[in-house]
Amino acid sequence: MSVGTSSSFSTELPEERSFPMRNGIILKARHWRTHGDKNVQPRDCRRFLAFHGFLDNAGSFDVLMLQQLGPEPVEIVALDLAGHGQSSHRTTEDYALWRYVEDADQVVEQLGWQKHAIIGHSMGGAVSTIYAGLFESRVTLCVLLDNPGPLTRDVEDQPQHLLEHITDKRRLATKRPAFHPTIDAACKARSQGGAHNILPEFARLLVQRGIGPMERVMDDGTVVQGWTWTTDRLLTIRSAQSLSESYAKAFMGRICCPILSVLAKNDDYWMKELMEARAKWLKKTELTIVSVPGFHHVHMEDAPRVADIVCRWIQEQDQRQNAKL
Repeated sequence: MSVGTSSSFSTELPEERSFPMRNGIILKARHWRTHGDKNVQPRDCRRFLAFHGFLDNAGSFDVLMLQQLGPEPVEIVALDLAGHGQSSHRTTEDYALWRYVEDADQVVEQLGWQKHAIIGHSMGGAVSTIYAGLFESRVTLCVLLDNPGPLTRDVEDQPQHLLEHITDKRRLATKRPAFHPTIDAACKARSQGGAHNILPEFARLLVQRGIGPMERVMDDGTVVQGWTWTTDRLLTIRSAQSLSESYAKAFMGRICCPILSVLAKNDDYWMKELMEARAKWLKKTELTIVSVPGFHHVHMEDAPRVADIVCRWIQEQDQRQNAKL
């Protein structure tokens, strides 16, 4: 995250972390730190918890974290959210956004952080807004990457939404898991899969943290070695519940910390209109919206540009009382 200032700090390779949850599952994470004077600890507004997007994992932040992190120590813990990457699958089958928030609270407790900042991409941005609204006195800064807060659905649509979940779940029980004969094949599938494509070289960062070995018995009886996704397959179907606009408003209206929203200009640009509309909910803070050329994973595909925007904004917040920590 270069800010145009010379620095004696450089980024260390991340430490792999494990965080046991009280419900028995284990969350995995990549713990990034700048390299410098070990006696100098990051300020609370330079200590980030990072939430990745739907069906992604902590590798989503690898390219961004390899940028220069600015003229003072920075620390970032990028989680594999439950059911994603190398983290455990939920035994309760409950992947509601607020469950990720509950998990994050336990991670922060184990880290010993009293106050900290957050950064979230896509679904992770929605998690960030709920987290920041729930623990409003804890969060110092909030950075949203191509996300306008939780996506919502009218309450009247919830019965149909639940019916589709139950139907999808029944079909999933007899559906064969995805199989890829090589890692390259998995990378190609990930780069072209889902609602948002991603360049193959960046898809590889997600794939290498999100696949595991698998055997498949072919029609002729031969056994082929290959790879499949480690993501919980329940995440690939419609969720049991969705949030209402009133729910999103209630949480976002409680946020007290400064918010930066970095939106990709060439993808779902409707997000900018939605983010601007929701700005009126933010009675206790100030929102900065920056649009950048690129697509949904622009924080990976154009990491230097996004890092520069984020770092400059973070430094500007030093003038604000809430971030002077």
